[in-house]
Amino acid sequence: MPVSVTQPKNVKVSSQHGDIIKVSIVKGGSETKVVTLNQVANKNVSIAGAIGAGPAGATGAQGPAGPQGPQGPAGAGGSPDIAAQITVSNNDAAFSHMTSPISAGTSVEAILRDMLEVYNRTTITMSSITRAKQQSGGSYGSASTLSSSETLEVGQGVKVSAFTISIGDNSQTTDNSVKFLRGSTEVETGISDANGTKTLSSVDTQDPGTVTSISYKATVVDDGGSGLGDLTLNSGTVSISWKHRIKVGGAATISINSNATAQTLFDSGMTAAFNQLRGETDFNVTANAAMDTAGNYTWIAYPASFGNLNKIDLAGTDVLSDFQSPVDYNLTNSYGVTTSYRFYRSDFDKAFASGQVLTIDF
Repeated sequence: MPVSVTQPKNVKVSSQHGDIIKVSIVKGGSETKVVTLNQVANKNVSIAGAIGAGPAGATGAQGPAGPQGPQGPAGAGGSPDIAAQITVSNNDAAFSHMTSPISAGTSVEAILRDMLEVYNRTTITMSSITRAKQQSGGSYGSASTLSSSETLEVGQGVKVSAFTISIGDNSQTTDNSVKFLRGSTEVETGISDANGTKTLSSVDTQDPGTVTSISYKATVVDDGGSGLGDLTLNSGTVSISWKHRIKVGGAATISINSNATAQTLFDSGMTAAFNQLRGETDFNVTANAAMDTAGNYTWIAYPASFGNLNKIDLAGTDVLSDFQSPVDYNLTNSYGVTTSYRFYRSDFDKAFASGQVLTIDF
C-alpha cells in the first residue's frame, strides 16, 4: 500500500522477519518510528513528500573534465605588409635611426622591430697619450701622460709611446680592431679592443722645424650587431702644436747689428715681461720693472714672417711711433731651428711705467 509523508529528512526503511516493513525518521542518532507494515517483501511501498528540512550535505568531489570540444573555424586572414611606402616625418630623436621612406611591402613586424629594437653604437674615448719631450740639450726627459693639448717650440721633439682608451661596450666591437692615428696616418693597427693603456710597438717621434700642429686619436670598429654593418668609431683627439717664441721686455742694449748680438739680446740680455710660444695674433703685455728702469729700453722680438706691427696700443693711444724702425736678424733656438726675427726698440729708456698694459697689434 502506498504511504505518503511530507518533508522527509532522513528516512530509514528496514525489514524484520521478512514480512514486516518498518519506516522511521532518523534525527540526532535516534529513530522515530513512522509506520510498521505487515507486508510481504515483494509488495511495493512508496513514500512521497519530505520529512523535516535538514541541512544540505557536503559538496561531492568534482568529476573528471569532459572531452574537448571541436576547434572553431579560422578567422579571416589579414595582410601584415604595408601597401605603400611610409615617410618618417616625426623629428623626435627616437626615430632618427630609421630609414625613410619605408618601402612598400615591408612587414608591420619589421617596422615595429626597427622602431623598438634600436641598436645603439658604442663609443671609444682616448683619455691620454704618453709622451716624452726633448730637452734643450737634445736628450729626452721622462715620459708622462698628456690628456689635452700642448704647445712646443718649433724644433722641439716629442716621442709618443702609448695611449689610453675606454670603450663603452667592447662586446660590440671587433676584436683587435683598434687603431692609433696621427692625423690620418695610421701609426699602429691591430690593437686589442680591451680597455686600458696600449703601448706602441715603436715610438712615434715628431720634431717639425716649422709652425704646425698634429693630433692623435684612436679608432675601433663597431660590428653593428645582427642588423647593421661595421662602422669605424673615432675617439676625441689629443693635439700638439709647434710655435715660435715671442719676447717683450726691458734691456740696456742700445742697438743690435748682427745675428750674434741679436741672439744675445734675445737669449739673456732682455728681462722679459712677455715670453710665450704663440702664433700671429694680438696679445697684451703688462710692463715690468725692467721696462720702467732708467737706461733700459723696451724691446719687442717676434718672427719676421708676421710682418710689421700695425699698432702698439697704450690705454687707447697708439704709441708705435715712439719705436724705432724694426730690424731683422736670424736667431737659432735651443732645438737647432734658425728663424728670421724682427726687433723693435723704444725711442726712449724707461718708456713705460710698471703695470701699464700694452696691446701688440699685428
